[in-house]
Amino acid sequence: MAWFDRVSSSASIDALPERISPRDLSALHQAIQCQLLPGQWGRFWGKDSFQYAPTVWTLCAAAPTFDEVLSSGARLSLLDSSAFIFSLQKRLETVSVTIYPIVALAEWQHLMLVQQLALGFPRLVGNQNLVRSVVLSGRPQTIKQLAACEPSACRELIGASEVVFDRAILELKNPAASESWEVITRSVIEPLMGLRLKQQSATYRVIKVLIDHCAAGVPLDMVSVAVALHTEKSTLRRRLKAEGQSFSRLLAQFRIQEAGLRLLKDDDLAQISHSLGYQSVISLRRLLKDARKVAA
Repeated sequence: MAWFDRVSSSASIDALPERISPRDLSALHQAIQCQLLPGQWGRFWGKDSFQYAPTVWTLCAAAPTFDEVLSSGARLSLLDSSAFIFSLQKRLETVSVTIYPIVALAEWQHLMLVQQLALGFPRLVGNQNLVRSVVLSGRPQTIKQLAACEPSACRELIGASEVVFDRAILELKNPAASESWEVITRSVIEPLMGLRLKQQSATYRVIKVLIDHCAAGVPLDMVSVAVALHTEKSTLRRRLKAEGQSFSRLLAQFRIQEAGLRLLKDDDLAQISHSLGYQSVISLRRLLKDARKVAA
């Protein structure tokens, strides 16, 4: 609770600490959860979280349509945290928001992000049939299971999460739309986003490009990623090494996350392997087998 005490006693925003450690967040989570009755966690994020919780979704809640609320919020995920990335994919009948952790996140963080989308957003829209499916860190969930889920403070997960929405419902006009609010937030957010992107690590930038390239069918090799980042392959390798990372490790992490999601919908391992840049199914099988051993 040390961080929370410092924030509570700060006289001005300039006096607040710049960084919040995972240890402080976990301590705060434990202090909150011990005061909650079973099910209260889900009820909080499912009630008015889109309107009142301090997240990027709240900043975008006044967009003209519900589709734009999701699109804008996913684009601004960096304002929430640099520990995960939101990705949005639109298909003929659905819109998917996928959460890719860059580092292992505490289970309560995964749950908070997914519950707000799958429980809180339908309440804002006013349609409980909005959500088609939910995956929580690689595990399929029903809405009932998600609402009753109680997070663990100590368990950390790296699997990707996903919430799939009905696109037709999202295209409805947002009754809470406010043009003035949208103009104000845009004028503040756009410069801030540019500043935050410039400050991001090479690790964050590489994973963001891998996500975008995979969605667009662009090769997932280091040369393509370096070109997208307007740098040389050797420079990118050096920057990742300085952060204790390597391109091959980040690529493997992304492939495991993406394959885990796709295998829940499609059992065509050959097609999944090809889309993730493998020439052989054997390579993907070996990667997933090794990942399961580490998780166990």
